Amino acid sequence: MAKNVRRLAAQFRPDHYVLELVPDKAKMRFSGVVIVTGHKSGKPSRRITLHQSGLKITKAHLTKHDKKDDLTIEIDRINHHKSYEEVRLHSSKLLYPGRYTITLDFEGQITRVMSGMYPCFFKHQGKEKKLIATQFESHHAREVFPCIDEPEAKATFDLTMVTPKDETVIANTPIKKQVTSGKKQVTIFETTPKMSTYLLAFVYGEVGFKEARTADGVVVRTYATPDNVEFTDFALDVAVKCLEFYNNYFGIPYPLKKCDLIALPDFASGAMENWGCITFREQSLLVDPANTSLANKQYVAMVIAHELAHQWFGNLVTMRWWTDLWLNEGFASWIEYLAVDHIFPDWQMWTQFIVGEQQQAMKLDALEHTHPIEVEVKHPDEIRTIFDAISYSKGSSVIHMLHGYLGPKMFQEGLSFYLQQHAYSNTDTVDLWSALEETSGRPVRKFMHDWTSQPGFPIIHANINEEGVDLSQERFFFNPKARTNLKSPIWPVPLLAHEAEMPDILHASKLQGKLPANAHFKLNRHQGGFYRVLYNASYQQRLKELVQRGQLEAQDRMGLLNDSFEAAKAGYGDTAEALNLLQVFTTEDNAAVWEIIASDLGSVRAVMDDEELREAMKPFVRKLAAKQIDRLGWRPRTKESHFDTLLRPTVLGMAAAADDPDVVKECWRQFRAMHRPEDIDADLRSVPDAPSVRRGMDVDPDLRGVVYGTVARLGGESEFEKLLGMHNRTTHSEQRITIAAALTGFKQPELIKRALEFICSPKIRAQDIAYWVAYSFMNRHAKYETWEWLKNNWEWLSKTLGEDLSFYRFPIYAARAFSNEEFLKEYKDFFEPKRGPAIDRSINQGIEIIEWQSAWKKRDFKEVMAFFKAHQ
Repeated sequence: MAKNVRRLAAQFRPDHYVLELVPDKAKMRFSGVVIVTGHKSGKPSRRITLHQSGLKITKAHLTKHDKKDDLTIEIDRINHHKSYEEVRLHSSKLLYPGRYTITLDFEGQITRVMSGMYPCFFKHQGKEKKLIATQFESHHAREVFPCIDEPEAKATFDLTMVTPKDETVIANTPIKKQVTSGKKQVTIFETTPKMSTYLLAFVYGEVGFKEARTADGVVVRTYATPDNVEFTDFALDVAVKCLEFYNNYFGIPYPLKKCDLIALPDFASGAMENWGCITFREQSLLVDPANTSLANKQYVAMVIAHELAHQWFGNLVTMRWWTDLWLNEGFASWIEYLAVDHIFPDWQMWTQFIVGEQQQAMKLDALEHTHPIEVEVKHPDEIRTIFDAISYSKGSSVIHMLHGYLGPKMFQEGLSFYLQQHAYSNTDTVDLWSALEETSGRPVRKFMHDWTSQPGFPIIHANINEEGVDLSQERFFFNPKARTNLKSPIWPVPLLAHEAEMPDILHASKLQGKLPANAHFKLNRHQGGFYRVLYNASYQQRLKELVQRGQLEAQDRMGLLNDSFEAAKAGYGDTAEALNLLQVFTTEDNAAVWEIIASDLGSVRAVMDDEELREAMKPFVRKLAAKQIDRLGWRPRTKESHFDTLLRPTVLGMAAAADDPDVVKECWRQFRAMHRPEDIDADLRSVPDAPSVRRGMDVDPDLRGVVYGTVARLGGESEFEKLLGMHNRTTHSEQRITIAAALTGFKQPELIKRALEFICSPKIRAQDIAYWVAYSFMNRHAKYETWEWLKNNWEWLSKTLGEDLSFYRFPIYAARAFSNEEFLKEYKDFFEPKRGPAIDRSINQGIEIIEWQSAWKKRDFKEVMAFFKAHQ
C-alpha cells in the first residue's frame, strides 16, 4: 500500500512568488531564483520544507517579518530529500509561526520527458527547431522551482523569463515589460491571479499567432509553429464563442485580460488548462481544411470548450486535494457538450454524449477494480491513476444526471452561486452540493452521495408484464467472479420512465407495482441515468417493435441495444438475444447509434477471437450496413448533415472489414491513385500552394482510416513501404496516427516485426508511442509479438515516457487483446514485479479484463457461432 503523502501546505502557506528563470536550450539546463512569501503555522520548529524534484538548491536566505522589523535568519543546512521530493531548510534558531520570505537560488534540467520544463521539436524551412514548454499538472511545478506544490496552496506569481531575444515568450498573463540586452531578452509578466502551482505555465520559441477579441474585449490568440499558424482559424473562432458563452452561463466574466491557446509539437496529453496560457497537442487545436477529418474537427471544438470551462471550474475555483479531481474534470467534460451544442446545434452533441462519455465510463466502471469518483489519494504517484474515464466520463455522466434531476435553470443558478461563493479558493465535493441545495431547495447531497462515494453502477432487472412491474437493482460487474465476492450497494436510481404509475427514483433494492394495461415505456429515457437495464424477454420484444416502428429516439435506441449487449457480455443476459435485437437496426441512420453497433460487433469479433466465426459474421455485417452505404456512397452530398458525414466512415469501415467486394475494390483504387511517397519531397518547394499534396495525402480525410486500414489488412510489403513513406513525410499529426493504425495492421510476420521495431525509432514522437502499442495489440495477427515486444522494451518505455499517463495504461492495452485463461499466468508473471502506486490499479483491471473476456467466450461462443451461421 502507498504511504500517505505529507501535505506541506499545513506547515507553510505561500501567498506570493517572485520567480526568475534562465533556461538554456543548448545545454538543456536552467537556473533560477525564487522569492516565496508566506505564513508558517503550527508549532515552533527549526525548519521549513518546500517541494522540489531534481533541483539543486545552491543558496538559501530566510527572513522573518515582524510588526516592527524584518529579521534575517541563517540557514545552517539545506537537505534535498529525493524520496519525498522535498528540500528542507534547517536553522539553528527556532522558527515561530508568522510571516516569512524565503529566497532560493537553484538549478535544474530541461528533460525530454514531457513534464516539468521540456523541449518540443519541429522543422521549419528545412531546419530543426525547438520550443521550450511546461506541463505542471499534477505535481510537476516542483521540477522547475521550489514551491508548495499542492492545489490548496494558492498564491500569486510574478514571473520573469530570460530568453533569446528573437523568440516569442508566452505565459499566463500579458507582458508587463520586455528589455533586450545583447542576445538576450528579459520578459517580466504581469502578476497572476491567486492560483495553484500546477496552473503556472510558459512557452518560448519560434511561434506565430492569430488574434481576435471577445465582446468584452478579452484578447484571444491561437499560437502554433510557423507552418501551422494558418490552421488555427477554426480554433480561434470556437475559443471566442466559448468564452462568450461561459461568461453568460456562469455570470462571471473571464478574469484575465488575455487567453492564449498554444499548439505544441510534443505534448503528452490532449491539452492543459493553464490559466490564460492553455497548451494543446497539435491534433487538439489545428484544423487543416484539406486534411483534417470532421471527427477530429469536432474533437478540436470539444477540447477547446473543455479547457476554457476550466478557466472557471478548476482555475477560479479549485479542488482542495486530488481526491476531488473529478470536480475539475467531470464538470468540464460535461459542459463542453453544452458549449459545443450551443455553438453547433446541428451536431447533436447530447446524442453523442451517450457514446463518448457515458458508455466509455461504464466499460471501466464495470470492473471490480474501478474506483469511486471521489477517491482518496495517498501518494503523488497515485494521482495519475485517476486521470481516467471515471474522473472524466463518469464524473460528467453523474453531472448530466444531476442536471436532469434539478432542471437547467436551477442547475445553472447553483453553479453560478458556487463559483461566486468560492472564487480564488478551494473546495470539496460537498461545497458544490451545498451550493446547489441552497439555490434549488432539493436534497442534492442525499441524491448524489452514493453516486460519487462508491464505485460501480447498478443494473436494473425489469420484469414487466400485464400483472405489473417488478424491479430490482444490483451492482453491474463484467467479471462473474466479482459477483460472488461483494455485497451489492444500493443507489438512488432515477427511473426516468415518464409513466405516471412509476416513482421518480428507486431508493431500494426492489420495487413492485401495478401498471395500466398495454403500458409502453422505456426506463432511463434518453439515457439520462448512469445505469443499465435488462428487460424480460417479452417486454424486450415490445421495445424491439418500437424500434422497428421508429417510435424510440436515438438515445433510447442506443441505450436499449448497448444495455442488451453489455449485460450479455457479463452473463446477466443472452448474447443470441442481443444479436437478434440488432437485426431490427438495418434501417438505422444515426451515426451515434452506429457507433454502438460497430462497437458491439467489434467486441464479439475480438473477444470470441476465432477465424471461422469471423468469416461467419461477414455476410451479416455486409447486409446490416448495405442500406446506409447505398444511401451515403463514398462522397459527401450537397448540404449533407453533420451526422451523415460522421456515419459514412463507420459503415464503410464495417463493410470493408467484412470484405464487401465493392468497398474493398474502392479502397484499393483510392490508395493506388495517391501520390507516391517519393513524389512528396520533405521540403515540398515545388508545390507550396497545394495543401493536400504538401501534407502528403489525397484520400478524403474522413475516409483515410478505412482506406489505409483495408489496404494494410489485405496488402503486403509494397503497401507497407508506401504507408511508411507517407508517415515519415507528413507534418499533420492526425495523419501520423491514422497511418500508425494501418502500419500496425499487417498480418505478415516480417511486417509486424518492422512495425514494432519502428516504435523505438526517432521518427515516432514520444506522445504517439501509446497509439502504436495499442493498435499493435488490436491486430490479432500481431498480439503475441506485441506482447513479447512490450516485455522486452518495458524499461525503454518507462524511461522514454516517464510519468506520461499513457505508460500506466499499457497493462490494459495488453489485456484487451486476450480472452484465454492460459495467457493470464504469463500476464501476472510479468506484471506482478512491476507493481507500485501508479500501476497497481491498471494491472488489477487487466487481470479482470482477461478473466471476464475468457468467461464470455467460454460461455457463449457456441450460440454466437450458431447465430451467425443461421443468418448468412
